[in-house]
Amino acid sequence: MRQVRRVVVFLICGVVAMSAANRHGNMSGYQDELKAAKATAKNTPERQAAVRALLDVAHQPNKRLLGYAGYDQAIFDGFVSTWERSRVDKQAGSGAGTSGTTNLVSRPSTPQLLGLALETGALTQSVSGTVATFRGNAEGVIRTIAGEPVGCLGCMTRAGLRNLNFGVSFDLSRQGTQQATTSGAANSSTPPVSTVLLPNSSRQLSSVNVRYDIYNPKDTRSPQFQDAWSTWFTKHQTDLESAGDSLLKPISDFLLPLTNDTKYQDLRGAYNTKLNGADPSEIEALLDEYLSKTLTIARSVVPSFDQRLLAVKAAYAKYSQVYDEQFIELRGKPQFSVEYTFTRPVNQPDTHNLRLVFGVNPYGGKGLLSANLATTFYNEVQTGALYGRLRDFQAAAQFDHPLGNAFTHPAVFTLAGYMQYQFDPSVINISPGLLVPGTSITLPKDAQVLLGPKGTMGIAQAKITLKMGASGMKIPIGVSWASRTDLIDATDVRGHIGITYDLDTLFNNIHF
Repeated sequence: MRQVRRVVVFLICGVVAMSAANRHGNMSGYQDELKAAKATAKNTPERQAAVRALLDVAHQPNKRLLGYAGYDQAIFDGFVSTWERSRVDKQAGSGAGTSGTTNLVSRPSTPQLLGLALETGALTQSVSGTVATFRGNAEGVIRTIAGEPVGCLGCMTRAGLRNLNFGVSFDLSRQGTQQATTSGAANSSTPPVSTVLLPNSSRQLSSVNVRYDIYNPKDTRSPQFQDAWSTWFTKHQTDLESAGDSLLKPISDFLLPLTNDTKYQDLRGAYNTKLNGADPSEIEALLDEYLSKTLTIARSVVPSFDQRLLAVKAAYAKYSQVYDEQFIELRGKPQFSVEYTFTRPVNQPDTHNLRLVFGVNPYGGKGLLSANLATTFYNEVQTGALYGRLRDFQAAAQFDHPLGNAFTHPAVFTLAGYMQYQFDPSVINISPGLLVPGTSITLPKDAQVLLGPKGTMGIAQAKITLKMGASGMKIPIGVSWASRTDLIDATDVRGHIGITYDLDTLFNNIHF
């Protein structure tokens, strides 16, 4: 089955794009054979076997299709690829409590491997910013470093590491200063100056986040997902094989003129010699040449090439649809996570935030409803402070609705609401050396003032997130209205934009 899929990818991708980069990408389905060829010595039986599989585009399609080794894994890989691209429950960016975020609510999942985000704006804070966020999963990172697949059928996973996620955010627009003592004037015309304020790097750590998934059946590595897959596959195996039969005939008909062509046979013979005698570092480049030349021959010898290609694509689409409409029940299961965030607001005391995250897909999986309950407290309180350590309580909810098919939607529309009750006015730090407002008096040490009211803050947000194909890249664009912000008692309307990458779709060890 895996070989049939790699044949389809080889032929279809070659027609779509002929650039060197895309031809290199067409080899993604040959990774097993490439690995075997690189791991064997020149001109050995092991190398020869791996090379034969590399060069034969029609290698055992019938056995692969109708239950040969790896059949269930190949279907699982294909479904996971579609599943990951369709999910709306994963969050790559930072949360509501930071400047430079597009997220009013924390969704119940994060990427299973790595996620990157660059976002501009602010939701609860008066000071806007541009924040870069890096998220990762402990087990996903470890497995990738070890050369193991992030997710596969029946993989032994470590629950503690699988459910442990981390994130760090850097405020790229933050401006900071540092006081330094001078050694005296550099020339006689300069008046005495005892201290100066030096600018710090603007790329400062904004927040650190740790999340633990209590229950997340949408994670493809979870026992719940693996059990649901096993049950579904057993139930529909006959249907899958029937759909596979429909795929086999147009592929076989399509490949027959190519495999019987003497130019193709001569080409295989020439590259068989080259690949068997090549160094491991040369194999991939030689295979790239072979695939390009094979495509050229196919276009010249296969009658009605474009029409036959459409027939293969149609059959493959029918095969894929067998499982595209499944797993709606799994989508509806709830998700629970807890997370801790350490935040360093601009010119404010550091804070700790504890958050409970809940998610569920109502209406037959046609949307995601997320809810958050959280509390924030200060890292420390100075002696004699006129405020308490507990800063606020928060409650928020969000509904994400895919615009289009649940699996292939090009965009997601989001509506969110947020409520925060603050026990005291916000605390502002004033660095030593700054002038007391309205005077010429400089502060000898750090000072604090209270700014803004205590009480309730309400925020509403509308957002649309555009998906950039299957690349894992998304562009969130939103607008928010706030009854006030953390420092200013006035309504506030802002725009938010960002760009995020979910690297699960690139590094999920999907075999085509």
